Amino acid sequence: MQQALKKEDGITWEQDGITYMEGRIYIPNNKKLREMILWKNHDFVDIGHPEQQRMMELLKQNYWWQGFKEDIKKYVQGCFKCQQNKVQHQWKLGKLHSLKIPQEPWQEISIDIIGPLPRSNRMDTIVVIMDWFTKMIQLKATTMNISSEGIAKIFRDKIWKLHGIPRKILSDRGPQFASNFIEEFTKTLGTTRQLSAVYHP
Repeated sequence: MQQALKKEDGITWEQDGITYMEGRIYIPNNKKLREMILWKNHDFVDIGHPEQQRMMELLKQNYWWQGFKEDIKKYVQGCFKCQQNKVQHQWKLGKLHSLKIPQEPWQEISIDIIGPLPRSNRMDTIVVIMDWFTKMIQLKATTMNISSEGIAKIFRDKIWKLHGIPRKILSDRGPQFASNFIEEFTKTLGTTRQLSAVYHP
């Protein structure tokens, strides 16, 4: 890296054994040295634990090395005090409410995908469909790359064919369930699609 830097006339130079790049000190691939510089520009009493962008501005005034930005990001994310005092910018989560118990079997169901599991007969995933009223479940072996169309076929063969069309389907926000295809599909059937809240199963 040192030789590569020296080739850049006018941009890099060496003085007293220190390599400079565009006026900043180039820090070689020395983990302890880089960690010490990161510590002095983040944990030091006079600095006060700056966030990533501010720390980057402080460091780039005097130093540069390859992977500079990524090292700063990891250091700040790994700082216990920063995570402890981090300001939460997301909306305050509302209270969770239990689901109402339906009056008939197979009118309100939930669906989920469990996997990847150890492969068996080229299958590594299980689609689990549960009736809220009876707690009865239907299982179907499949693969992790199952599509929305594949989910619709499982509904057809395992649920609608045996129990009729449900009024409501609850699922998480996986791509197979949150797709426009499933939205239009359930709308055509007159079934309500209910996606669970973010961060909650």
